[in-house]
Amino acid sequence: MKHAVLLQNQNKRLEMPFWMLVCFAMFNVWQMGFIYFMGPSLVLDGRTPLPIDMDNVTTLIAAGYVLAIILIIVLPHVVVWAARITAAVALVTVVGLFLPLPASGLAMLLYLQTFCCCFMISFETFIIAHLFTERSAIVHLTLGYSVSLVVIAVVQNDLYPVSFPVFRDLTLVMLVMLLVFFFRLPASRDSCPELAGKKHGLRVPKTLFAGIFLYSFVADMMMLAGPASVAEVPNGVFLTYLADAVGAVILYLIYRKGNIRPLSAVSVFMALSVVGFLMLFASEYVPWFAHPACVLIGFGFLPCQMMGLYGLMMMKSYPSRYIVPGIMGMALVTVLVHSALVEALRTMPNMLYLAYLAITVVSVLIYWHLSPYLVYAFQKKVAAESSAEEGCVVEISVSEAVIAADPRLSQLTARELEVLELIGGGYSNRDIADILVISQHTVNDYTKKIYRKLEVHSRHAAAQIINLYH
Repeated sequence: MKHAVLLQNQNKRLEMPFWMLVCFAMFNVWQMGFIYFMGPSLVLDGRTPLPIDMDNVTTLIAAGYVLAIILIIVLPHVVVWAARITAAVALVTVVGLFLPLPASGLAMLLYLQTFCCCFMISFETFIIAHLFTERSAIVHLTLGYSVSLVVIAVVQNDLYPVSFPVFRDLTLVMLVMLLVFFFRLPASRDSCPELAGKKHGLRVPKTLFAGIFLYSFVADMMMLAGPASVAEVPNGVFLTYLADAVGAVILYLIYRKGNIRPLSAVSVFMALSVVGFLMLFASEYVPWFAHPACVLIGFGFLPCQMMGLYGLMMMKSYPSRYIVPGIMGMALVTVLVHSALVEALRTMPNMLYLAYLAITVVSVLIYWHLSPYLVYAFQKKVAAESSAEEGCVVEISVSEAVIAADPRLSQLTARELEVLELIGGGYSNRDIADILVISQHTVNDYTKKIYRKLEVHSRHAAAQIINLYH
């Protein structure tokens, strides 16, 4: 479909220069590095361990997630300003770590730093999904992340441990870079996308949305499972994040060359992570499997860190205020489920590895089912022309070039091609009926005819065909 609101929102999206995306990617280093150094035996400059209560840390993490989700739902137009203020507060707390404060004062600064870090986690996904173009999102999540992942690998290596004072200095630089990025973003209400309402007549592509929310839960489990699994392998964390950085560069090159769709290539990286968890399980009996397993698991991180791009795909189809809160809510639930899983299998590491393997296999299956709809949303362009009437919905027809590329498509009528396009967009038959203003029974008949003419037996297979030639 093309729609005045979708066109307007697409025109607002920002094409970001690479240096700004690198600044933005420093949030990834800040988050991962700070969590790495946050422990009950944290020592600053050789002082007595600080009185850090990890229960308080857990509470602050949960509070940061929840408050950010509420802010995004209620006041989405102030998120950029909230990011600016939070990053500035975090910067002040880092400056405070240089001062000769008592242990209790330093502990309070670290608590505040933890809250700021977790409060801003949702903002990254929000900014990508609401403000970035597809190209900026991919460059950020591949090349930008590759820079940050190398830094994370160095911070968490075991050969030459990085002291907290060094990371504190690095954090100072990273927060300055983040502030530069946030203050370069437009923060006016007009720069925000218009959110869909009943007056717009848009329909939610339920297959796409449900698939992404479900996948986000499993993908977040993988992101937690990976570091937890490789932590016991000497230099395993270092190898895992370094492999993730290499995989990000490879995915960017795939995107630039265009011969393989980047979202299609993601499934290959996920399959490698399955092999990685198998090898990690087998390393109990064949020890040299451990390090190759860490590398393969690192490649599997790549699909999981693309949630901002998947959120962008959802916003292109139906701009809702609940997309990012839904993704981040899944992340919070995942943390709780993973903690319970680790606690239950703490004394049975092999069973934990098998559980992680099962999670990875499930994620591959979910992504395989979801990928045709993601590919469609990624490739779909909002038409340059649109009705001047706000809320007007116009059906897209498949181009003659697409029809010529596959003889099977030439057998479809104009209405069947419209239905096929909407199937590719992840819409249910009921929603297709509403969009085309026909009965659901008629849509069911069209769907059966499409399956017969295309020689397929499912919506998934039909969506794959239309995406081959888009």
